[in-house]
Amino acid sequence: MFVKKKILTAIFFVSAMSMLLVFCNVCSKRDDKKNSEGSLLFQEHYTSQTNDLNISDITKILNGDSSYNVYVDTKIANALSAEYPSLVFKECDAVLNPPSSDKRALLISDLRGLVPTMKLVSIDGYYPWGKLEDDWTINTSYNYPILKRYAERWNDENHITIVQTGVTAMSRGFVGVVNRHKNLNRPIEKVKQITTAADIATTSNEVSFTENCKHPLPNKMEFCTPMEYFDILKDAGFDVIELTGNHNNDYGRKANTKTINLYEREGMKFFGGGRNKAEAEAVLYITVKDTTFALLGSNEWGPALAWATETQAGAAKFSPALFERTVKEAVSRADIVFVTVQWGNENDPKPYKQQMEYFRKAADLGAHIMVSSSSHRAMGLEFYNNRFISYGLGNFLFDQMHTINHRRGLIARHHFYGKRHVQTELIPYLMFNHSEPTPVKGKEASDIFEYVFKHSIGPAFRN
Repeated sequence: MFVKKKILTAIFFVSAMSMLLVFCNVCSKRDDKKNSEGSLLFQEHYTSQTNDLNISDITKILNGDSSYNVYVDTKIANALSAEYPSLVFKECDAVLNPPSSDKRALLISDLRGLVPTMKLVSIDGYYPWGKLEDDWTINTSYNYPILKRYAERWNDENHITIVQTGVTAMSRGFVGVVNRHKNLNRPIEKVKQITTAADIATTSNEVSFTENCKHPLPNKMEFCTPMEYFDILKDAGFDVIELTGNHNNDYGRKANTKTINLYEREGMKFFGGGRNKAEAEAVLYITVKDTTFALLGSNEWGPALAWATETQAGAAKFSPALFERTVKEAVSRADIVFVTVQWGNENDPKPYKQQMEYFRKAADLGAHIMVSSSSHRAMGLEFYNNRFISYGLGNFLFDQMHTINHRRGLIARHHFYGKRHVQTELIPYLMFNHSEPTPVKGKEASDIFEYVFKHSIGPAFRN
């Protein structure tokens, strides 16, 4: 019996090894294919409600059965036409001249033609960087299903994500709710996996942390945040804090200075504000995977108490000269440039003339992403010279819930490949309990996008 067991064990071992070798062989072939072929990508108009296409859809499209206006990037046009002779398309340079204004457009490209002014759709749920899960997180263990020998190969080492949120002001009603639940993790429970997964996560925190912060506040328009709430920012994984807000000095400039010291001790970077004027006006540079990012910001509308002085803490005071100087400096030293301004427009979904003028100027100077950081609702977009502008992402960690639009917000998840901005996903959410941004899908999400696109400007958003 013992001998028979040994023989059976040996047979089982040999069989298992054989199966393992076959499996490894298959894996090796798959890896070889993955290493030698690149992703064939499909991009639609940015306002498209289509988020996903299946393989059957793609097969029909490539064989000429489509209601789309098909465009193909010039870099792969000849090869794609040779493989799919029935495909009827217009050739274009996807980077220089994407069909951003054609609402029926379907742009076929590889990575070289991936552009932020078009919306990349997933194939059977997959993007080149992974699978988008129901909670808006990215599962990187999945492989993109459509690979071609003439397409540029995807390399995870070249992919960088930056998550950017709107207004954080953990004060007033926000504190009342969190204290009642006695759970500091509750506000970020539904968004934490999104923010912590990014290579860089940034938020505009407008309120300083103070030891003597008692709620309810004596004055509802003078804000402070309890010191222990700093753990919310830490647990959310924020790496960079924007300091252009107009409430950081509400409890004194010393409280602001102590808060900035706290950021520094915890390894967080900051921009748009500082312990003095020079620090507030400085451009922040961060390098990730050999790509250098610059972030700069300023506060346009004050009040004067909010602005930094030569020796005291506050936000960088906006001026045309400072704006132009810092944008030019950032463009000369960085691969990707973010520009944010705390404008006087907090609630009008249509941007003011000054907002448009200066963000367009930043784009003309070479900046890539411009965002108004003062908005208390999700506002319109613009693609100017193929550069991304958001006139407001809305409230993120703040207590305003008096209208549906103050409850609506967007998390911008910017994707970079190498030294190029290639996509910006907008993750819609609703605020609950004066403190809990909760990502949404379905009609709640489409209602947010409908509102944002209705107030967006430029050729891509004209009916």
